[in-house]
Amino acid sequence: MALFPAATQVVVSIDGAKLRASPAAAKLSALATQSEADRKDIDELIHRTGFDPLRQIQSLTLAFPEEARARGELGLILRADHLDETRLVAYVRDSLQKTGDDLVAAPHGRFTLWSTKKDPGLAGFFIDTHTFALGGGGWATRIADLAENPRPGDSAATNLELASLVERAAGSHAIWAVAIVGDAVRRTLAGQPDAVAAAGVRTLSAAIDLGRGLEAVMLADLATPEDARTLAERATSALRDAKRNPQVLMMGLGPYLDGVTAGASDKTLEVHATLGETALDDLLNRLKALATVMRGSGGFPPPAPAK
Repeated sequence: MALFPAATQVVVSIDGAKLRASPAAAKLSALATQSEADRKDIDELIHRTGFDPLRQIQSLTLAFPEEARARGELGLILRADHLDETRLVAYVRDSLQKTGDDLVAAPHGRFTLWSTKKDPGLAGFFIDTHTFALGGGGWATRIADLAENPRPGDSAATNLELASLVERAAGSHAIWAVAIVGDAVRRTLAGQPDAVAAAGVRTLSAAIDLGRGLEAVMLADLATPEDARTLAERATSALRDAKRNPQVLMMGLGPYLDGVTAGASDKTLEVHATLGETALDDLLNRLKALATVMRGSGGFPPPAPAK
């Protein structure tokens, strides 16, 4: 948190060590390397840089401000067992040059910021041999400034509301996310008849854990207990309707919905989701099939022209 700018409103984090320790780790690894091309790419990366993303990434944390789409502002911190800057830069540069692009170096304080010629707005740098930072929309230089000269007032770590959300969501979870819902979003929701209750959402947090199956929870803090109860009732009704939907049934998605429940506790909406081992295996198999189709077709086909 201390490396992200004070404007941060959304944080998403993945704990690589916890994922690798889960019983589902081998299944996730197989998903990432199911094609021969994927395996060759990862093997070449390991051979040329000494970096194995499937085994050495310790954590990956993303941060965004409220209006990230406006200027592409984002921050990413990757922590790993070891990062060899010289070898990694050479590898990326070689890969880019094959597509007519290249890396550009820009000194900034004690760091060297790396960006591509085609996208100079996105830049990354190595804080040390275990930490890589990436920033878009001007955040690269701001993260570099915080890494070199920590200034509490410029850092997201001083946002007590965000820090409290992170503490609640992170815990021992493998994947977690938090968000402070901005005024602009709430105003938009308030103007939609079917989303008035959701306009009371102040903060969101979610966490996912993998064992042999999957456990997930989402918490939404609202303005009043009545708003929380209203959203819980609507979520329960929507789940009930979805289970009866013929398309949902034909696609075999019913088992996923059976493990989803919604309720309210004071001002907080709580949504829990559970997937057993069989359901998780089915989900991963669907993702494998989708990835195979995407590789074979070069992406989803364009829609048919209107007649």
